Amino acid sequence: MGNIGLLTTFGLLMGAIWIGLSRFSMRLENSWPLLFYLVLVLYLNSYDQVLNPYVVYVAVVCALFVRFEFMNERVVFFTRVIEVAALAHIGYSLLTTLLKAF
Repeated sequence: MGNIGLLTTFGLLMGAIWIGLSRFSMRLENSWPLLFYLVLVLYLNSYDQVLNPYVVYVAVVCALFVRFEFMNERVVFFTRVIEVAALAHIGYSLLTTLLKAF
């Protein structure tokens, strides 16, 4: 992984931390998480064996449910919890990748 890959990994790590910490306080209609997940899926397809694809796609589906569905507040809370857990796993994987590079 070159310098661009490491810089992208660091940016995605910071994005995962930001979205994970602010997911419960941001509005449901916010589109920033979807932009983050677009970049994350592009990263997943560019670098093999860095991220678990199942965890990434679970987080993407949770973000899409929160953004585009009108659900009960309990279901929205449960979906957000699953998404934040997936983001924690993604962040941990990105951090271990960065630490291996140094």
